[in-house]
Order: sequence, then structure tokens, then C-alpha cells
Amino acid sequence: MLQTAEERTEVMKMPTKVIVDSKLCGFKTVVTAVSDGQSTKVKLDSGCPKIKKYGENLSELSKDDLYRAETSQIFLRARESRLTPTCVVPVAVMNACWVENQLISKSLALSNKELKIIFDE
Repeated sequence: MLQTAEERTEVMKMPTKVIVDSKLCGFKTVVTAVSDGQSTKVKLDSGCPKIKKYGENLSELSKDDLYRAETSQIFLRARESRLTPTCVVPVAVMNACWVENQLISKSLALSNKELKIIFDE
């Protein structure tokens, strides 16, 4: 049975993965985002109990969740899960979803490799 070009593209598409290594709290989190074009499924793997709860509450996002922070499930679920205001995981989720939905170039993200917060003094 022959596959259409669209089916071949779907098979070849790799999910977007982002690793959060938060030295302040000591936890690492792997964010995996997969889009079907209409919604984006998010999976979080972490040793942090709050992030585990957050991941359970977050599972699938609509396109609207990627555009308005004040109504986005990414940030509403973070608050419900009692993440600290300094937790960078929700921002990593947003970035993974933006890359997965081609709102940020995947090649640009991969070539720059990381985002940093540097405490200078």
C-alpha cells in the first residue's frame, strides 16, 4: 500500500524535546511536544512532584494556548499545580510548543541549543 506525501511526512516528523536543568531546585525536566496541526500534546518527565502533577494536568493544548499567556492552559495549570513563580518549566513548555508548531524555527533553536538565565552579581 502506497502512502501519500502527507502520511510520509507524519511518519518522519520528530517530536520537539526540550531539557530543563534547573540548578536552583536540583530537578531536571524533559518536555516533549507533538503537534497534529490542530492541537499539541505535551509530556513532562521530571523528578519534581509539582512538575509531575503539572504534566498530568497539561496533556493537550489548543492553538489559542500558544498565543495569549493570560488565558493559556500552560500558565493556568502551572498556577493550579502550585509551581513557584520562578519555575522555568512553563516557559520551556511554551518554547517547545512554539518550535513544534513552527512559530520558532527548529533549526534556529537547535543551532542556538540553549536559553540561559545568568545571575551576574
